[in-house]
Amino acid sequence: MQEICGISIYKSSPDSLKEVLKLSGALDDFKLLANTNPNSKILIKPNLVAWIDEINVPMFGVLTTTRLVEDLIIILKQFNLHNIWIGEGGVKLGPKSDTKIAFEKLGYYKLKQKYKIELIDFNESKPKKINIKDKNNEFTLEFAEDACNWNYFINIPVLKTHSQTKISLGIKNLKGCLKTSSKKFCHDSNLNLEHYIQFIPDIINPNLNIIDGIFALEQGPLYFGKPYKKNLIIASKDVFVADLVGAKILGYEVNEINHLSEYAERKNKSKNLNDYSILGEDIEKHSKRLEWDWLWNKENTGPEIFDKIGIKNIAIPKYDASLCSGCSPIVNMINVFILNAYKNHGLPESSKIEILCGKRMQAREGYDKTLLLGSCIINANKNNKNIKNPIKITGCPPSNQQIIKGLKEAGLKFEHSAYKDYLIKLSKRFENNIEFNYKFFQVEDN
Repeated sequence: MQEICGISIYKSSPDSLKEVLKLSGALDDFKLLANTNPNSKILIKPNLVAWIDEINVPMFGVLTTTRLVEDLIIILKQFNLHNIWIGEGGVKLGPKSDTKIAFEKLGYYKLKQKYKIELIDFNESKPKKINIKDKNNEFTLEFAEDACNWNYFINIPVLKTHSQTKISLGIKNLKGCLKTSSKKFCHDSNLNLEHYIQFIPDIINPNLNIIDGIFALEQGPLYFGKPYKKNLIIASKDVFVADLVGAKILGYEVNEINHLSEYAERKNKSKNLNDYSILGEDIEKHSKRLEWDWLWNKENTGPEIFDKIGIKNIAIPKYDASLCSGCSPIVNMINVFILNAYKNHGLPESSKIEILCGKRMQAREGYDKTLLLGSCIINANKNNKNIKNPIKITGCPPSNQQIIKGLKEAGLKFEHSAYKDYLIKLSKRFENNIEFNYKFFQVEDN
């Protein structure tokens, strides 16, 4: 049977979602569940990748809209399906950053009260170890046990690009079902993140995938990307087909995306969209290339802006796929601190500084001081003879306070509030823009 994917324009709630679910065949599933097992446990997995509680960071294209999650709950209840759970395992970026705070700020506790549903933080779930066989090796991943116990799994990623995997759609969103240790393991220092995530659907294969394209994100996956209003909803019962369509709308062919290409070859699935039934909106009409990469200079000493404004004597090589989600915002934060130091105080001229992160970078010759950001990179460079004066910033991930202390020790002078001010500035971009309405991340009033 030919796999189906539906594409609809978001116009109103919940009718627009119901339209695309009908195209995908999901409404027939709901009807069957209601007739055969009305108490089926239905688990909804949105993308609530990370939350920063202190600042109203821009959510557009970063997080699954609360509006679409509420629409889905309404539709499920119309079919008399009431055993509904929402689960996520967000990245902890600080003391006021976790899944439960995201649940609170995005209205999920209101959803719980309003619709009598349940919430699960996968970070608190018991681990379930599962061995996975690759053609060349065997490895173990720890899943959140609660992510594995369900009758019907609904995956709701966001339509966005990603600085390491090019796109972050259905397959990538399932990484949130892993325990933290396995999330870090997937950022292996030898094999790439994309190689590992394509095995996750072998264990958790969603019954339904809804790509939230009300907003799309360029240069994602976090808050400093550029969002667009797309007003699209994509739905398929096949996670690969949903991602294939989502990738095309983001402007990418399957062979550009390693985890999709590897998955298709391993599962003997066609990479040709013409081999699937695409219903509703015309893909080509909505396809637009959104960039995934942040450009670094040729010497790999910093982003291109460093060359444009004349920053010298400090190098921060480009992050690689071994950089875990917990550490991924650190590179952006350090770049902001460097730019602030250059603008307001000037950079140290007496010494050359190199800053390393991730799990595999190696210190290069010619630097007087080397900042090692996190326990992984410290371990990777423990025998590196190029390092003259190491500044080790421990932690997994290191705290903001530790990073600031290390940068100060290296001789940088900057305002401690620079990164917070930067995030506030990002959020203010949308204050008077009617297309970017925070009501999409709030629960509808009765």
